[in-house]
Amino acid sequence: MGALASGLAAAYPLAGSPSAPAQAVRLVDHGAACDGRTDDGPALARALARGRALRLPVLVPDRVCAYAGVIRVDGATLTGSGPDSVLHALDWRRSAIFMSGESPVVSNLQLTGVAAPSRRADWEMTRITVFGATGFVIDHVTIDGAAAAGIQTADRAMHGRITHNVVRNTLSDGIHLTGGASHILVEDNLVESTGDDGIAVISYRDDPARVSHVTARRNVVRDNRWGRNMSVVGGEHVLYENNLLQNNLAGRACLYIAQDGGELATKGSLNVVARRNTLEHCGGFLANHGAAMVFSAGQEANAGISLLDNDVRDPRLVGIRVAGPNSDVLLQSNRVTGTMWPLDVRDPAVRVIPYAGGPVGHAAD
Repeated sequence: MGALASGLAAAYPLAGSPSAPAQAVRLVDHGAACDGRTDDGPALARALARGRALRLPVLVPDRVCAYAGVIRVDGATLTGSGPDSVLHALDWRRSAIFMSGESPVVSNLQLTGVAAPSRRADWEMTRITVFGATGFVIDHVTIDGAAAAGIQTADRAMHGRITHNVVRNTLSDGIHLTGGASHILVEDNLVESTGDDGIAVISYRDDPARVSHVTARRNVVRDNRWGRNMSVVGGEHVLYENNLLQNNLAGRACLYIAQDGGELATKGSLNVVARRNTLEHCGGFLANHGAAMVFSAGQEANAGISLLDNDVRDPRLVGIRVAGPNSDVLLQSNRVTGTMWPLDVRDPAVRVIPYAGGPVGHAAD
């Protein structure tokens, strides 16, 4: 890993962590032992109910507070003072935080737990699931391990912010936006060593609504063990900009914009812009993926897809590959270096404007 990537990873996710609130409902005042062994779940429930009633945040101390059941944050704020404020799941099968209601917040915490033996998809095994909440915030949270995804949306969660988090070692996606989520900002996160996509926008064929109006920028996504670093599979009005995507260990695309078929078929992707991203060591022969892919399995065309000013470095196969029925695809001013095959375009609906100079790719702000 280069000095640029190391510096970004160190600087982004935990820089400027907010301090603990001056007025708060303190978890230890509601019977929590916070000794890393005792089940503090009942104390958490009491404190969250009290915090919601008083409209005050619930403060986790700088200790390890264990829990054995799902934590429910319904219109409340659960916070700590940084990564020393730890919530530790005693049972990997019930390790989730469920967020719901109006303006719930989970912030300034570290989430750890007993390691899961295998990948699962249950809601209770996703570390944070947002169920239909509006105005939600997940900020400065470190997630280390999950049987399912690190952070996931459901039931049309909307107007949310997922910012300054570290998500690593999940067995499924790192950050997975689905269930018709809309108006979501995903910014300044570090996502690494996930068992599937790092950051994903997914709308399945049977979903009543697409995931829409998502902006994901200034994220570092690296070392996927499976899946793609960042994907849009059935999303609409999505902007991926100024992200650093590195080292896909599965030989798959770092940037994947698609309509997928098969058992988990999705809708087509509409009005997606990917600009000023850097892709390093992505794609591969086994998956037949370019570093960046625009692909349709044929059930629906992707439409209105733009790849602009991206910097593709040392792809393992092809820089940018476009295949399948698509409409209005623009590849403009993308720089591809370190390969004999910068482009593989198999679709006549693609306009290509070659790189002719000027700044491209990710830049730290």
